[in-house]
Amino acid sequence: MVFSPDSRYFAFDQRGNSVFTIPKPGKKNGVYHPGKKGSRYSCSSGYASTRTKLTKIKANGMAGKLRDKRIGFFLCLISFIFLFCGISFAFSQSPPISRTPTYSGFKEIDPALKHFVIIGDTQRTSSWEFWRERNGRERKLIIEEIARREPAFVLHLGDLTARGSSVQQWREFDELHKQFLEKKIPYFPILGNHDLYGNHVVALQHYFDRFPHLQEKRWYSFVWKGIAVISVDSNFSSFTKEEKKSQEKWYLSELQRLEEDRSIGHIIICCHEPPFTNSRIVRPNSKVKTSFADPFLRYSKTHFFFSGHSHSYERFQIEGKFFIVSGGGGGPRHQVFTDPRRIRYMDSFQGPELRFFHLCEIEFLDGKPALKVLRLESMGTFSIADQVSVVK
Repeated sequence: MVFSPDSRYFAFDQRGNSVFTIPKPGKKNGVYHPGKKGSRYSCSSGYASTRTKLTKIKANGMAGKLRDKRIGFFLCLISFIFLFCGISFAFSQSPPISRTPTYSGFKEIDPALKHFVIIGDTQRTSSWEFWRERNGRERKLIIEEIARREPAFVLHLGDLTARGSSVQQWREFDELHKQFLEKKIPYFPILGNHDLYGNHVVALQHYFDRFPHLQEKRWYSFVWKGIAVISVDSNFSSFTKEEKKSQEKWYLSELQRLEEDRSIGHIIICCHEPPFTNSRIVRPNSKVKTSFADPFLRYSKTHFFFSGHSHSYERFQIEGKFFIVSGGGGGPRHQVFTDPRRIRYMDSFQGPELRFFHLCEIEFLDGKPALKVLRLESMGTFSIADQVSVVK
């Protein structure tokens, strides 16, 4: 059996069946001797006869080409992903081309109005979350409905954007809320986890530039018609130990102060992450429970604890107080557990696993806050999905 010096060979028998491959020998025109002792190459007996056909195939033959195509495909895919992420990041970090708009604050609250709105999780679906629903239409309808109702003010429970450091996403936010700017509707948000995505410093600058009335405070309180609103920040991982202790101390002090103030009849807490939820996607935040919910339960004037983060609607009632999860502002919705064997807490609202887009409206009736949950229907109209009133 004679070898050609320039490549590898595949051996075939007379029937065309592949027998073996033999690499190029070290010597030119080297001769293979079947069964020769000390031979570098070997084969099964019966195939190395003089009648065996040798067919020359280059090393980058059919198998090599297939392998190369697969490697090339994956390299192209990886390159495309990096290119897409790089372009997206470049656009998101591009400098603003116009002046940042500012939303109305405490001084613009109309004392003649008797209702306000609470909304949560209005961020759009992230570009890389290709498997999740995109609800641009629903977000727009909800924001337009809020503007149409012309509330005294709007409380936002966090996640105003999908990436807080993105210039482009804040521009989209401003475009979505242009009626708020035109009608000068006071806007009081708190930070969600998405609002800090990217560079924290840049994200906070975008946030506070639009809401200067917050005076760069990540937690704050104010009073409206005998109702005190306390907004706290649940982004504990972004705090130093001193900041975390400072917020907790301030929160307890505010609860005590407002409880003792005779002009205050009701206290409402707003927080992004929920102390209680049956969400399949996010879990209840134990730090929110110990730091905010447990003290909330100890006071007589505290009635509503609002949170978002879980993109759904849930209502829990504990010791006569209401814990409302309202994350249905347009972000991709989350399913919740409804099976009694799997739920973490008893949900007073009986609904399906995948719930509706919505906004919450609180009206001041007979000196008491009454909650109304407005559900967005498929035709673009709104209907009442749930109602709760404070008894005492």
